[in-house]
Amino acid sequence: ASPSGLCLSQKITAPEGTLLRPSIRAVPSSVVPKGAEVKLYCQGPQGSKSVQLWKDEAFSLQINTSREEAEFRLQRERISAAGSYSCRYWQGLHWSEFSAPLQLVVTGFFSRPSLQVRPSTMVAVGETVTLVCQELINSSFSKLAFFLLKAGMPAPLQHQSPEGKMASFTLPSVKAEDAGNYSCVYSDKANKRASDPSDVLMLEVTDYTAGNLIRLSLAGLVLLILGVLLAEAWHSQRGS
Repeated sequence: ASPSGLCLSQKITAPEGTLLRPSIRAVPSSVVPKGAEVKLYCQGPQGSKSVQLWKDEAFSLQINTSREEAEFRLQRERISAAGSYSCRYWQGLHWSEFSAPLQLVVTGFFSRPSLQVRPSTMVAVGETVTLVCQELINSSFSKLAFFLLKAGMPAPLQHQSPEGKMASFTLPSVKAEDAGNYSCVYSDKANKRASDPSDVLMLEVTDYTAGNLIRLSLAGLVLLILGVLLAEAWHSQRGS
């Protein structure tokens, strides 16, 4: 049987271990403002015959391609584009398993939330940092989802669906690479529209261990230079 002869809603998967699991990514990002153009790329092995895109566990699109990466272009200004996407490919006589889901978030529909940090915007390596995102307009939405964003990252770092209007994101035992600019958004889970991003919060992570090593090295260098100068002075006095 070929993929064109299958019922599109029929979830046929390959025997375990026979086909590699595909991956899915969004360009330029999985968090975009309304009106932006988004492309989704499903990557699998070369030689696949067809690739399917599913949204919110329902079939969306199918293209026939043998390329290693299939491109799906989402139209501009489609509110309905927000959602959870996954993909799979047909190879041999089977569909692969689905990729891990990718959450596409479309922002710009509500006023921005606040973002606060505990204990401080400047912390040491190894400390635990909590970033608190809070919806401020006291909306009537029954259920909200919150997303923590970091500049330069193509997808949210974390997301939560708390009972209230606030979410706490934890960064345990921070490293130097955790430093950067953070923001957050919230969305109405019913229709998946998201707010404007919060104001940017800059997190600084100081490596005191590295700083102490540098200071000790400089102190040792100074002592070495002083020792050399004293030795030269002593030899000069003996020579005179």
